[in-house]
Amino acid sequence: MTQSQDPRLGACVYLLHLLLQRAEQQKPGSLDELLRGVQADRAGLSPNFAGQDETLRVFDEALRMLGLANDQMKVVGHAAANGSLACDE
Repeated sequence: MTQSQDPRLGACVYLLHLLLQRAEQQKPGSLDELLRGVQADRAGLSPNFAGQDETLRVFDEALRMLGLANDQMKVVGHAAANGSLACDE
């Protein structure tokens, strides 16, 4: 089942993305910490176990999502630092 087939999955991805960005706002560097943790967990997998391919895909998707959130926060932070982003708090 893909994200486009189930709106609940899309909603979960969206909410997770927002929560990751909020965590980064409240504790700068938290996304980098999460990325390093997922990378370490992925690297620590036993090379021969049942379900390895599916598990690696899960780790790869987690890394993609964290990287996307991290990249977006850096763009937002750069724009705010340069005065090109208006934010209401």
